[in-house]
Amino acid sequence: MRYYEQERERIDCFREEYFFLSNFYPAKLIFDGVTYLSSEAAYQAQKAADPQERAAFAELSPDEAKSRGRSIPLRPDWDDVKLDVMREIVYAKFTQNPHLARLLTDTGEKPLIEGNTWGDVFWGVDLNTGEGENHLGKILSALREDFTRNGIPHPDAMPVSALRGPFGGIYVDDCDIALADCECIVNAADETLLGGGGVNGAIHRAAGPELLEKCRALGGCKTGYAKITKGYCLRAKYVIHTVGPTYPKEGHEQLLRDCYRRSLDLALEHHARSIAFPAISTGRFSCPKKEAGRIAVSAVRDWLAEHPGCDMRVMFVCPDHKIYDYILKELQTKKEEIE
Repeated sequence: MRYYEQERERIDCFREEYFFLSNFYPAKLIFDGVTYLSSEAAYQAQKAADPQERAAFAELSPDEAKSRGRSIPLRPDWDDVKLDVMREIVYAKFTQNPHLARLLTDTGEKPLIEGNTWGDVFWGVDLNTGEGENHLGKILSALREDFTRNGIPHPDAMPVSALRGPFGGIYVDDCDIALADCECIVNAADETLLGGGGVNGAIHRAAGPELLEKCRALGGCKTGYAKITKGYCLRAKYVIHTVGPTYPKEGHEQLLRDCYRRSLDLALEHHARSIAFPAISTGRFSCPKKEAGRIAVSAVRDWLAEHPGCDMRVMFVCPDHKIYDYILKELQTKKEEIE
């Protein structure tokens, strides 16, 4: 049984449906005048003894930022200030992304524990031994209590969207797909259609329990196919659920193309004129990001060329900036070839 399918008295794994609690979650934030792609990047940047070097963390993924943070000269007061720095960064993350703040308050009174198996007993708890100070969990719990008592404050600043386009009717952005301003959003689902982690879990949380109830009645979905539901509490009118292939799988490229084409067919069939896609199969289905970006752009361009009168606005939503960059480069290259 997967983590999100279990009824739990405490939250001790910041993954799947609770990934938004992790510093590795791709939520942009502004800290000390610099926009970072995650709270992990913002935190690692503050270690730098040279303030100018902190800006170099702005475009790094969480893994890249953590690696770089281990190799830079530390500021002399780091051990004294790191807890306060983390509090300020976590506060910035949740106040500048109010939808995440609402998810935080929705965890109720369940204990928040940064459980791990790699021996981090300062920020979390070692699940092998039960030992740990759980500083990150304590920071999140205190913030949750503040939001519950006093409400979610209006942020002083909000990260700027990285929307680019159009490229022949196609855009790319790094926003949260659950907030995308489109008539249809596409859910990268598994064959059960019953929610989970990543994009799948985020869409189900934002849509509310009626979406799960409806998906139970759909009887699942085969790889490469798509099914449509209402958006319920989402701003999108429809959610199109499609099941990407697990990599490597025989015929995975055609199956992935089918996901995009069948999703577009459903949007057109329901008279929608705008649709937002995640990077299908690049999460736990493990399709290489660059290859997935190439296939996605090719499939959408081919479909648009076959439907010249449909006036469909297509958006790729990629909070992961590696995928964002791959898709943007592919769109720019294809535009140059067309011109």
